[in-house]
Amino acid sequence: MTVRTICIILLTGLMSLPAMAEYEGSWFQIEVLIFEQTGNRPENPERWPTYPSLERRSPTLSVTEPDDESSSEQLLPVPFTPLSEPEWTLSAEKVALEESRNYRVLHHQSWVQPVPGRNDVIPIRIDAGEVYGSQHELQGYLELYVERYLHLTTDLQLVRYTQTDNPFRLIDEDASADNNTSPFMGLSLDQQASALGSEVFDTEIITSNNNQYYVATESIEMKQRRRMRSTELHYIDNPELGLLIYIVPIEIDTLDDSNPTEAP
Repeated sequence: MTVRTICIILLTGLMSLPAMAEYEGSWFQIEVLIFEQTGNRPENPERWPTYPSLERRSPTLSVTEPDDESSSEQLLPVPFTPLSEPEWTLSAEKVALEESRNYRVLHHQSWVQPVPGRNDVIPIRIDAGEVYGSQHELQGYLELYVERYLHLTTDLQLVRYTQTDNPFRLIDEDASADNNTSPFMGLSLDQQASALGSEVFDTEIITSNNNQYYVATESIEMKQRRRMRSTELHYIDNPELGLLIYIVPIEIDTLDDSNPTEAP
């Protein structure tokens, strides 16, 4: 079953809400499913860069369990807290992807949040997939905001790493093969030794763990901006990555401290 077929199946069972002119400050349940497309694909005309170029942002948000134990007693939902599996909407899509040889699930998460205007949006940090040294293979940011309509921007990179006992030699060889210049080409042994303990390491380019080094050999980017409609499944992809996102408006009754329910 292809991803596009999965999308069609889900969309036929959903009812779309009318376009709303003003979402800002409203609460939504967000669900994101990100995967690598590993099956046979047409030849990709894009040439991905060797080294990641992900811009570090601050401040950022992340979807994590709350630190405050008392939050579990609150009746109102805690924003950016992961929802449990029974509350997921895309479970069937995840299973279908996992059962196919053509896809590899990298990230699946659902949470609730109020949606700000574009000028107030804070990026949500994504770190997922396999871990190499101190770095995840899938890294980047998602932004969900309102500019009359809901909008999603993605700035994601799937970084492929190679393990080596000499990261500088590997980088120099890769750079020479690509007729490119490595950021570390020409370093002396002393400079290499110094770099081992400097900020050069534990970045997206070189990362290490227990004297094992991993060097980025390819960085696949997904940088897109899309207008969203609530209660519709949206599919974003490139030749290597795919993303499903499903957004549902919810009502928070702060007067009665009731649990959130889907908006009519």
